[in-house]
Amino acid sequence: MRIKVSTIVFTLFLGSCAFDQKLFLFDNCKFPINSPYPGGVLSIDVKNKDFDRNKKINTEGHVSSICKHSLYQSIIFIPIPLDFKNERIEIKQDGVLLSSNKIFNKNYRESRITISNNDFVSPGEELQPRIRREYGLSQAAKNTFTPIKLKNWSMNKPAKGLISSEFGVRRFINSQPRNRHGGMDIAAPEGTEVLAPLSGEIIIASNFFYKGNVIYINHGAGLVSSYSHLSKIEIKNGDKVKKGDLIGLIGQTGRVTGPHLHWEIYLMGIAINPEIFLATSI
Repeated sequence: MRIKVSTIVFTLFLGSCAFDQKLFLFDNCKFPINSPYPGGVLSIDVKNKDFDRNKKINTEGHVSSICKHSLYQSIIFIPIPLDFKNERIEIKQDGVLLSSNKIFNKNYRESRITISNNDFVSPGEELQPRIRREYGLSQAAKNTFTPIKLKNWSMNKPAKGLISSEFGVRRFINSQPRNRHGGMDIAAPEGTEVLAPLSGEIIIASNFFYKGNVIYINHGAGLVSSYSHLSKIEIKNGDKVKKGDLIGLIGQTGRVTGPHLHWEIYLMGIAINPEIFLATSI
């Protein structure tokens, strides 16, 4: 089941699991950890007695989800886009302010790289249909939502290696500004194993122009991860994988300057810093 995130104002019904009315997250409210900055996740404690489960909660147009922490307390998660500009996010019900939360600036560094293959810098018209098709597939994948109860959000690092580029980096390719870095790069020798950091279902296992050999995993409840530039894919579409299963090998396919894994995390369609999901974060 796939439902695309739209840009309308979303509201949260505490008695429903429909995506446009938000969803419940169960069993582990430690993740995502509170990270109130663009590219992070706002994690807000709310006392259950302070709101009516039969009425809407307004989150100022931001997608959100809720974890029932206990009989008395819930936690609301709001993923914060990298391009977020405001100073605060407020949560209201019937015009009553439940929570006002400051969003902090985060200083993402710049990265400048040189790509010698001009097809990856300024692709010709003959490549555009493929690029547009793959963009559509990736957009649908990252907005995948399956209404299941996740027992554990915490992830393992998917490959051994050095973090060569962090999430959110401001990128310049051949001196031209490009999209912000929407994932984490892990540099390692070609052939290094890539393991599923969390259980899920494979929704894409294919070769894309920019991403090279790429895998998308649906973990459920609006949580999706992707793995790019692989030398080899070890699974196929529709496969169910468990945490720690081998899914591929690090490579340098697609637009790259060397062997590495590009790892992305999406929460309800919003690119989020993978570091906040790592079990070592707490």
